[in-house]
Amino acid sequence: MDWSLSIDKAIPKPLRVILRGVGQVFFCCNAVTGLIFLIALYVGGVTAGLAATVGVISSTVAAYLLGFSEDDIDAGLYGFNGTLVGPCLFLFLENTPILWLYVVLASILSSVVLAALIRILQPYKIPASTSPFVLTCWMFMVAVYSFDVFSRGPVLPAPGIPADIAAASVVTTEFATLTQDAAVTWYTAVTKGIGEVMFADSVIVGILFLVGIAITSLRGALMALFGAIVGVAVPVLLGADKTLIEMGLYAFNPVLTMMAVGWVFLKPSNGTAILALLAGILTVICQAGLANFLAPIGLPTLTFPFVLVMWMFLFAASKSKYWDNTN
Repeated sequence: MDWSLSIDKAIPKPLRVILRGVGQVFFCCNAVTGLIFLIALYVGGVTAGLAATVGVISSTVAAYLLGFSEDDIDAGLYGFNGTLVGPCLFLFLENTPILWLYVVLASILSSVVLAALIRILQPYKIPASTSPFVLTCWMFMVAVYSFDVFSRGPVLPAPGIPADIAAASVVTTEFATLTQDAAVTWYTAVTKGIGEVMFADSVIVGILFLVGIAITSLRGALMALFGAIVGVAVPVLLGADKTLIEMGLYAFNPVLTMMAVGWVFLKPSNGTAILALLAGILTVICQAGLANFLAPIGLPTLTFPFVLVMWMFLFAASKSKYWDNTN
C-alpha cells in the first residue's frame, strides 16, 4: 500500500534496513510490515522477539562489514535468514546465556552462506531464499553434540527410525464435522500455521503476520492464507498426525511455497495461482518425506520442504512455454 511505502522511506536507513530484513521472511520489502512482524514476535514471547532482533542485526551488520551488495542489504535480503536463525536456535536448543553467542555466530554465517548461494544460483535466476537459514541451523544443531556448554532442547527431535503413524494419532472427526468446534479447530490450525513460519505457536501472532503481509500485498496475503488452508486440508485428507496439524506444523511450508510461486517469483495470474496451489499440496508431501528422511539424525525439516519445492518449480518454469517467470 502506498501509505506504508511512504512511511518505509521516511524511517531512518539503519532501522529501515533492519525492519525490511524482518519483513523479507514473508517476501515483504517493507519496514512497516517488518515492524508488525517484530511486534508480533514479542507478543508471542519476549525471548523469541529478542532472538529475532539479535539475529537480524547480526546478519545485516555482518553483510555490511563483509562488503556484500549494498542494494541487497538495503532491501533486507541479508536480514531475514538471521531473523529466523535466532528463534529457531532458542526453540530447539537449551536456553542458556552462551546461546546468545551461538545465535550471533549462526546469523553471521547465514549471511556468508547467502552470498555464496547467490553467486551459485544467480545464473539460473533462482533465489536462495531461506536455504542459508536451514543449512546454518542444521549445522549448529548437530554441532552441539561436540560442545559441553550446549545441549539439545526438549523440542529437538530425538534421533530414531521412522515409524508408521499410530492409529490414535490420526485425524479424527474434529476437522470433518460442520460444528462450531470444528470451525475453531480449523481457525486455530490455519492461523498457527502462518505464525509457525517464525516458530510462533500463537493464533494472534499468525493474524498479525497476515495483516502485515496484507499491508504490502493483498495477493500475497491471500496466497499465505490459502497456503495455510492447504497445509491443514491436505494432511487431514491423508490422515496425518492430528497434533502436528492442530499446531500448524504442516502449514508453514505451504504458506511460503504458495507465496513464492503465486505472487513473488512468477508473474501473478490465475494460472500461477493454480500452479501455486499444486506446489503447496506437493510441499506437504515433501515435508512428510523429509521428516522421515531426517529422523535418524534427529533434525527438523525447518523450511527446507518449501525451498526444495520452490526451486524445482522455478527451475522447471524456464522449460515450460506456459509458465511465465519474468516477475
